[in-house]
Amino acid sequence: MAHHPISSWLAVIAFVLLMGGATVALIYAFYMRFKQVQMAKRPDIRWDDIKARIKNVLIYVLGQKRLPRNGYTYSGILHIFIFGAFVVLSVDTMNFVLDGTFKMFSFMGGSEPAPLFHLPLSNGWYQGLADTFRFLCIVGLGMAFVNRTIIKPERLPLTRDAMYTIVFIFGLMAFEVLQTAAHLTLDPALKAEKGYIWFSGLVSHLIPVESAATLYKIAWWGHLVNLLAFSNYVPYSKHSHVFAAPPNIFFMSLEPAGALRKMEFNMEDEENMPEYFGARNLEDLSWKQVFDGLACTECGRCNDNCPAALSDKPLRPMDIIVDLKHHMEDRYKARKTPVDLSDPSMMLTTPDNKGVIDPDVLWSCTTCRACMEVCPVGNEHIPDIIDMRRYLTMGMGAVGHGAQGALKKMGSKGNPWGMSKRDRAKWADGLDIPLWDKDEPSEYLYWVGCAGSFDNRAQKVTQSVTRLMKKAGVDYSILGKKESCTGDSARRLGDEYLFQEMAEKNVGTLNSAGVKKIVTHCPHCYNTLKNEYRQFGGEYEVIHHSELLSKLMKEGKLKPDVDGGKEKIVYHDSCYLGRYNEIYDPQRDIIDALPGVTRVESSRNRQRGLCCGAGGGQMWMELDIGKRMNYVRTDELLETKPDVIAVACNFCMTMVDDGVKARGKEDDTEVLDLAELLDRRMSYGAATVDQPESENPSSDVDMSDDGGDDDAAAAIA
Repeated sequence: MAHHPISSWLAVIAFVLLMGGATVALIYAFYMRFKQVQMAKRPDIRWDDIKARIKNVLIYVLGQKRLPRNGYTYSGILHIFIFGAFVVLSVDTMNFVLDGTFKMFSFMGGSEPAPLFHLPLSNGWYQGLADTFRFLCIVGLGMAFVNRTIIKPERLPLTRDAMYTIVFIFGLMAFEVLQTAAHLTLDPALKAEKGYIWFSGLVSHLIPVESAATLYKIAWWGHLVNLLAFSNYVPYSKHSHVFAAPPNIFFMSLEPAGALRKMEFNMEDEENMPEYFGARNLEDLSWKQVFDGLACTECGRCNDNCPAALSDKPLRPMDIIVDLKHHMEDRYKARKTPVDLSDPSMMLTTPDNKGVIDPDVLWSCTTCRACMEVCPVGNEHIPDIIDMRRYLTMGMGAVGHGAQGALKKMGSKGNPWGMSKRDRAKWADGLDIPLWDKDEPSEYLYWVGCAGSFDNRAQKVTQSVTRLMKKAGVDYSILGKKESCTGDSARRLGDEYLFQEMAEKNVGTLNSAGVKKIVTHCPHCYNTLKNEYRQFGGEYEVIHHSELLSKLMKEGKLKPDVDGGKEKIVYHDSCYLGRYNEIYDPQRDIIDALPGVTRVESSRNRQRGLCCGAGGGQMWMELDIGKRMNYVRTDELLETKPDVIAVACNFCMTMVDDGVKARGKEDDTEVLDLAELLDRRMSYGAATVDQPESENPSSDVDMSDDGGDDDAAAAIA
């Protein structure tokens, strides 16, 4: 290879200086990022189940599972082209660097130049594959340029950083193609032999033979400089995800999606009581929480799918991740300066908005998990939000936007409405519903939940469920007065202590009663009982009422035989049933099995289903910022012009029903639970129990701290 550029002492010196300087700089960049991540002090073990973690890498990194999904086909394809080139051409890059190194030693030793170096299995068919991916990468870069400059989605602003990256990667591909094409031009026999190097082969036809050697050297040095410059640019830019995303996927949480981290504390141990609870400073986060910032691609998909952002609330999930990263970088730069962690500017959040994150940003979150569902690099936004909420709630007593009243009522009455515990089973009066007997336990415990027990509208769902279970011969019973709130809203509002108190009490009740199987129609109860009570020794087989009813219909134990007329029905996916627990089909199976019914889908459904706005404790807040989330979601559902909006969650029932009324569509569109839909089509009729029409107790019941059991009971009557 007489035309190889490493053919003089000047070239050797230049090669050594470039490689040595770039390697030292890159090692320093990684060291700096490592020290930054170490500033987060909360322990977080992520080395469990290596097999599952490797599987995640194969699915989400190599398989790029999330990239083209959920309405992102165009950007997904262009990213797959570019990422695929990085994966395939990584071998070619090693060949390139090693070839230069061997040529350098060959020259220094005075031996004849060796042929081009190739790692084992990286010749022949691989060279054809590499050449194809050079072409695909250039196509992907063109698509990316069009996306940023012509299509211009709101989530992807045209930034200098983005354009630098496109130019860098295009330079890498262009120099590689020119280098390969020039080499083929200089060796016609090789060109004829290696016709599978088709793209560079086409370019070689444009290169004059007399200019090929010079062009090869220019392309070779351009390739080297571009490669080393880009490698050192990446760790300092938002494109640090090139290095950080694969390990971030590897270290994704393997806990159930619906389980928040359990805080370990003892409120009775005053001597060892911490100064505060939750995440106040950077040190209170785990290394994974700040590493998310390095992995973030700033693609804006989380913002695109966040119901708070779509309703003009201040929350932008991506900004939380990025703001924490910038705070980490600022803290690292000032590391030699003494830091007062009680200084509000050093805090992640404060009630008076003097910290890094505005508290209204945190209180806007419904914990719907849409952000985490679409994130292509495995970032975990909700744990950050909950940890900061814990500081505001338990550390500062600053629960957002009126939710403190609900927390107090959960603590004193065992339900967020403050209703009397004595009235929890009043809905069952005259219905012959059996109470749980630990000596003769039934197969299922029916966990009614607070709404199903106290909300007049939700009680109709409860009664439909019980009638259907009786009709199918299901062996079930209820706890009655012994049932209490699961504490879902308490935990998500940041009151971890109250949640743990309620969880331990409920687990004690369930375990002492010998409960093994639970059916519930509240997705929030379902998620807590199934995924979070395990942290307290509660291991139960939990089934949602839609799963049970679908199963009973398939077994022929429930056969709808009453003509309900032709109806168009759209189903609204519950976040805690869908994204948190991957239950999407049983609900649709129920609707599809109803005679005369046509099921339609809203524009956002299944994994992309938009939150009703009640999760994460929002049910008990009055966040008067922007538009109401439930109106945004209701508008999407009404676009299908349905006769019925079907739901499988009491919170969704309340929010969507309110949205339908706000739009003046209550005469055209009903909001019904799936159990009610099926109940209406059973031969015994759904109106056997006379239930008075009433609004949600959350509007009827005084949420203040005044009044006892009798006042609350009177309010719901």
